[in-house]
Amino acid sequence: MHSDHELTGIDEILRAVRQRLEAGSARVERNALKAAGEAVAGSMRQKVAVSNMSYARHTRDNITVSGIRRKDGLKYVLIGPNKKVSWRAHFIEFGTSNQSAQPFIEPAFREKKDEALQILAEELRKGLRNR
Repeated sequence: MHSDHELTGIDEILRAVRQRLEAGSARVERNALKAAGEAVAGSMRQKVAVSNMSYARHTRDNITVSGIRRKDGLKYVLIGPNKKVSWRAHFIEFGTSNQSAQPFIEPAFREKKDEALQILAEELRKGLRNR
């Protein structure tokens, strides 16, 4: 589990990236968020139940990390099934009256959140070192 100290550390690294890299910081931030998101997405792909039905699009093959989004001055990525399969992924995660729940989104997040924070911090540090 991450501590508030770890988050403070990431905030400090991010401030340094923005001060030292100025315009180049957007690329470093984008790469760091995508790399951290991919750790969680990879775990989702491993955990999701795969049907033996011959769907044109299996959920596992459509778990993605979005482009950078912004809200209230914060940058973030969305991680999970894309629009092609998200309607079906809901049934897998939560179950239906005819199908037991087979959660993969929440377990993947819990498993990888600390690793994702470490990746985020390391990618930001790497961006500082490479300048």
